[in-house]
Amino acid sequence: MTYLPAAALRDAPHDQQTQHVLTLIRQRADASRSAARLDLFKACAVLSLREEASAYDFADAVARTLGQALERPPEWHGPDARSITFDETWLLRLVERSIACDSASVAFLISSRVPRGKRASLAYLVNGLAARVEAA
Repeated sequence: MTYLPAAALRDAPHDQQTQHVLTLIRQRADASRSAARLDLFKACAVLSLREEASAYDFADAVARTLGQALERPPEWHGPDARSITFDETWLLRLVERSIACDSASVAFLISSRVPRGKRASLAYLVNGLAARVEAA
């Protein structure tokens, strides 16, 4: 397991947003451990029909489908953990780059870990989360 100190996020340009996203994702991942897995493509379809979908809804979808996108279970810490896993860091960078409208970096980060057929769906969920966190 690869862990980074939480201080590694301290210099992020969107520090408050980054911390908010980390907490939100960890809470949803923790709650979804006992929930049924959600299909990546169905999650996108459902959220695309819900104009009122919130950051919470997108965070829930990301937490519940990331394992399918990565083709392995992601490593999550609990909401109050002081360290951060590689999967959490990678996801936070994705959201941060999406907030910054850096589509090239988003595409690179996703293509580095997600198989081709699942990239667009994960990008939709990450971009939806980023847009709603930014608006909050």
